[in-house]
This record gives sequence, C-alpha cells and structure tokens, in this order.
Amino acid sequence: MRGQKINELVEFAADHQWVEDNKEGLLKKYPDQWIAVSHGTVLASAPELARLLEKLPDPAHTCIVFVTSEPLEMVL
Repeated sequence: MRGQKINELVEFAADHQWVEDNKEGLLKKYPDQWIAVSHGTVLASAPELARLLEKLPDPAHTCIVFVTSEPLEMVL
C-alpha cells in the first residue's frame, strides 16, 4: 500500500512537471482553461472546473491545472 501511494505521488509530480515543461503549447491549445493530465497526456479540458470534474472518472487521482499566462496568487 505504501509503495503504491509513493508511486502515485511520483506520477502526480511528473505530470505537474510535464505541464510546466509544455506550458507554451498548452497555453496555445487551452488558454484560460482547466486541464486534466495523466501520464503526460491531456485527458480533458473545460473553462470551468466543475465541468472538467464531470468529465473525469477519477478526479482525485488526476493532475488538474488551470492554464493561464497570468501570474497566479495562492493563499495558504
């Protein structure tokens, strides 16, 4: 079980890195949209998060990112 969780975290981090590495192309194809990525592949996109989540069979285990050229502010 622990090994599976570690693998999931590694895959999730790899998908986030893939998004960062491919940001220019993603910005052209999905401007100001939410995208879902798994194993370096865009599974779905939508302008609203709720619509994207409806398209996914397992959103909790999917990398979801908002693609924008605007700087994002995060409040923790």
